[in-house]
Formats: sequence, structure tokens, C-alpha cells
Amino acid sequence: MKRYDWGKTRNGEAVTLYELETEVLTVRILNRGATIVDFIVKPLKRNIVLGYDSLQGYEQGDAYLGATIGRVANRIGGAQCEIAGKTYTWQPNNGPNLLHSGARSLSFAVWHVVPNSEQTGPNYAKLSLATTLRSVDDGFPGDLRVKLQVELIGAELRLTYQYMTSEDSVVNITGHSYFNLNGSDSLPQMNGPMMDAEQGLITNHELQLEASQYLPFGADQIPTGELASVEDTPFDFRTWQSVGEALCQHHAVLTPYRGYDHHYVLQAPTTLQAKPRLQRCGAFRVEDLTLTVLTDAPGFQLYTGNWLADEGRNSEVYESYSGICIEPQFAPNDINMPAFQESLTKAQAIYERRIVYVVDVLGNV
Repeated sequence: MKRYDWGKTRNGEAVTLYELETEVLTVRILNRGATIVDFIVKPLKRNIVLGYDSLQGYEQGDAYLGATIGRVANRIGGAQCEIAGKTYTWQPNNGPNLLHSGARSLSFAVWHVVPNSEQTGPNYAKLSLATTLRSVDDGFPGDLRVKLQVELIGAELRLTYQYMTSEDSVVNITGHSYFNLNGSDSLPQMNGPMMDAEQGLITNHELQLEASQYLPFGADQIPTGELASVEDTPFDFRTWQSVGEALCQHHAVLTPYRGYDHHYVLQAPTTLQAKPRLQRCGAFRVEDLTLTVLTDAPGFQLYTGNWLADEGRNSEVYESYSGICIEPQFAPNDINMPAFQESLTKAQAIYERRIVYVVDVLGNV
């Protein structure tokens, strides 16, 4: 397994980039934020995630490109919640809300390699990273210990998070990779030529989602708690649809968010199993490539990169719709919705979240 020195953080912590490889995939993961930097489909010689080519890019960027998100992903309404009878508050960073747990989160932590976790074999590679978030640093009750096992098996990338809190608390972990199946190098470059307004964007992708329900918003993109059917709404992707056509057709409804940034429900809270099974969230596809996302989470956030405005690797221009995310997780603000609260943890209990990405190269390459 290859590793590369990526310098030191602003705090002086050494950062390393690890490379895992099979016959089909090359994946590089940074121990700062347990971040997926590269996801290369080798038969197509195509990097299908957005990313930076230096540590400085990740420290300056604010889009969480490829990062592990937690302790609590998505929004906590009013930047406060009650756990075990005690109210916790944070500095808002997204209107009145707390988004992705603020500045002291898993996304910014430098993780360490678990001893003896590195394995390679025929068409197989594995690595485990771990870290601890202290309650005094992020303001949540109890210290959080989390381990991420990264496995490449043929054409699959498997992420398995195991976590435990020292006190009753709340945890909602996900991955935040922005995918672009055209290849990120299809996007325009700073000061480079641009062929057309939609050059390289995910508007040419088709999308299919398994979910038949979603969570409508109230104020400030906080769900009302209602489970609504996607039928006859802009959120129905149960059959394959063009992302670009959906954005255009439903522009009026999506304008406040600039696109899709909505939570889909795979399993209602009352139907959760003690050991959730892997199930399909959905898939993206272009002419020669399909990416399928599976998870054991009860839902996922669909985000079409609406607020991207950055310069990525090789001076690539990242703007609205340069990438698309499926982020498996519990519902946004679920800690404040009594019918949900699936993100609650019991002290010393071990929990797990699994996310699987499966690549399928179409046609003869």
C-alpha cells in the first residue's frame, strides 16, 4: 500500500495520503478528515470525485469535499437540542442552525492508522483509521471514539464506521463525496477555455433513487417531521431521470435551495431493525459508467452541489452542479423530532454505519 506525505496542518499535525488499489479502482484517502481525495476508475482512467491536490485546499475549502461528516451530519435546528434532560447549544454556522457539527468535527480531525489494519491481496485492499472527539472540544455529551474501515474489493468501495460514546449522546456519521461520472477533469479550468455553460457538469447524469418518501422542509431547511410521498412531486426519482431536466423542470420549487438538498427516507423510524441490512439508495449513470450507492442507514441526503464555488485539483472550476452527493444518514435534526431520534446513542454501546459504492463500467473498454 502506497502512502504519501501531505505536509502538516495549521496546528502542526502530520498528514498522510494512503492509496488503495484493485484491478478496477484506485482510491486515495487522507487521514485529515478521513477524506476521499481520489476515486479513479482505472479502465476509463477517470477520477470521479471532486477534490484538491494539496492539504491547503482542504484547510481552506468549506464544501467538505470527500470528508467524513460528524459527530452529527446535516442540520441541528436552532443549533440546540436536549439529551438526557440537558440542553446543549452551539454557535450557529448555517443561518440559525448548526451544520455538520461546526469547526470541531470529524471532518477536521487528523485520524491515525489502526495498527496492523493494512492488508492487500488479489483485487483487494483494506485500511482502518480511527480518532477520538472529546466532549470538551465539540460540545456534545461524552467523548466519541470512531473507527473507519476502508475496503476495496474489485469494483466496490466499502466504508464501515464503528463508533461509541462515553455518555448517552447523539451521533450521525456520513461520507460527503461529490461524484462527477464525467471525470472531474472534464470541468473547465481557471483561465482555461470553456466550451459551453454546462461543460462537465452533472446535469448530463441520470439518477434513480429507491426512496418513495422524503421529508418536506419547514423554515431554514429543517424538516417538519412529516413523511411525504414523492409521487407527483419534484422529488420522484424512482425511475431514471435526467438530473439537468429535473433541475430545469422544477426550478421554481427548487430555487430557494438552488437545487436538490433534500432527505429521502428508505425506512420509516418505526420499521428499523436491530441489525439494519444493506439496501440500495440509488444510482447515477452516464453513457459509459454507473455508480450505485448502498447503505444500512434509514435514509440519505441528495445534494446537487448547489453552493459550490471553489477551485479544485489542477485548477478545476467547481460551481453549482459540478458534483452530486448521496449521503446516507439519519434524518436532519432527528434529535429534535420525537418520532425519529434514531441518532441517540447509549454510553459504551457500539454502533455501525455502512456505505458501499459500486462501479459498473458499461460497454467495451
